[in-house]
Amino acid sequence: MIHNTDDRHGWFKRKCAAVSMPGGRLRCVPLLGYEKRYDFHAHGSTTPTSKRNFRMSGHQSCYSARPPPVLLLCQATTSLATLSGHHQSCYSASMDLPPDKAKLLRQYDDTKKWEMICDQELVSAKDPPSHYLHKLKTYLDPKASRSSRKRKMVGESTSTQVLRDLEISLRTNHIEWVREFLGEENQGLDVLVDYLTFRLMMLRHEERVRESMEEDSGSENHSTSGGSNNRPSLNSPRMKRASRHVQKLNMGDSKDDIHVCIMCMRAIMNNKYGFNLVFDHREAINCIALSLNHHSYRTKALVLELLAAICLVKGGHHMILNAFDNFKETCGDPHRFYTLMQYFSNPDCFHIEFMVSCMQFVNIVVHSVEDMNFRVHLQYEFSRLGLDEYLYRLRNTESEELHVQICAYLDNVFDVATLMEDSETKTAALERLHDTEEELAHTIERLRESEASWLSKSVELETELEELKRKNQELIETNDQVLAEVTTLRRTATQREEENRQQKTKLEHKIQHLETLSRSGECPLLSVVVG
Repeated sequence: MIHNTDDRHGWFKRKCAAVSMPGGRLRCVPLLGYEKRYDFHAHGSTTPTSKRNFRMSGHQSCYSARPPPVLLLCQATTSLATLSGHHQSCYSASMDLPPDKAKLLRQYDDTKKWEMICDQELVSAKDPPSHYLHKLKTYLDPKASRSSRKRKMVGESTSTQVLRDLEISLRTNHIEWVREFLGEENQGLDVLVDYLTFRLMMLRHEERVRESMEEDSGSENHSTSGGSNNRPSLNSPRMKRASRHVQKLNMGDSKDDIHVCIMCMRAIMNNKYGFNLVFDHREAINCIALSLNHHSYRTKALVLELLAAICLVKGGHHMILNAFDNFKETCGDPHRFYTLMQYFSNPDCFHIEFMVSCMQFVNIVVHSVEDMNFRVHLQYEFSRLGLDEYLYRLRNTESEELHVQICAYLDNVFDVATLMEDSETKTAALERLHDTEEELAHTIERLRESEASWLSKSVELETELEELKRKNQELIETNDQVLAEVTTLRRTATQREEENRQQKTKLEHKIQHLETLSRSGECPLLSVVVG
């Protein structure tokens, strides 16, 4: 969804192109192609559509064969780059170009820019907005049919021709002209919506008259009042006055007027200012939706294109649903999209443009919702109206555009049965996950207890180890002391033993000496002692 309402236009073009057909063109939103003055093609060429449109509607007086002399003088005396730069900004502003188109315009060479600027200078509005609004207001005035002055003011042209001229002006004139038409002074959108409402009322009346005549032709006893209880009678004074009013003012056919009114709406929505006004105008959106009752499938396709564009804006989805709720109440339908699906699945003729627009509109309504539950609800709403069965019959369609839209819907559809199975599988998996989590919690608890016990034992063992290390150190120290003492004692014993050995040796030498002396008689004392 769009969060910045000032960027609605540029975003629409990108968003819709991504949603829809190959080749970058969205079938349902051609109104966002910015066809105000030039049609920008993919290869960069331009076609001046405004001149062609004016000629088709008899606006030849707006053009001259050559540029005015002033422009030729400026072209000859002023720098082309400077002049084109000044006019280019004015030209882009008058076209209300989106950023990507303005960038493409700036890429043209100076000659091409100058040609476009000169062509833009040649265009001028034939009539002011008030010219068309006075006529539309006259058509809406119940007393106008009784006033010769107002009938003369309307002239010989029908309301359809007035609307066609208005649509061409809205599509080809400068953006300032469109702003003046929609401004607070003229309030052109309100007038156009009022006129469309009036013509829709007349169309419903004509339909009821036709149905009543068909019923009367089949049964003479059938009541001529017709209609439902909540609708005005066919013979009500109000409808009689409205019918006489239409005839006296030479108004066109209701179907033609409604179609051209929708084209005017598209032209208004083709610029950011007009789109914002329509987006904020609830009655305008309701009237666009009610125009689906038009017999022309081309008109229905155009209506769906406009509704799809509104639906893509932030807040637009809710407004479109409200518009179809209003459609249901106004037309007495049993379901919200009943009439739309009847036109789609039971067409009088196979109109490929309408089929593609309708399928794309369904895609946008259903698949642009972020809430999955609401999305399934909308999907079921269309399925209950027979969309799935009809798409199955259309699966082998030869139209590539329609095939793309059908595939887009089927690829994004939610299979509720599969979702239920997935939900049950998920529920079972969540239960198993819950059991596993509980078991894991118990295991973690046991692990924590074991870890606490191990930590406690580890502390005790570390304490015992420290005590044993301390005792071992004491024993080592004691052992070192004992070894030192033993070494000292051994050294002392060795010294004493050496002293004793030396003393013994000395004594033995003395004894030998004495024995020697005693043998020689030199020592009587020794003999005495020996004896």
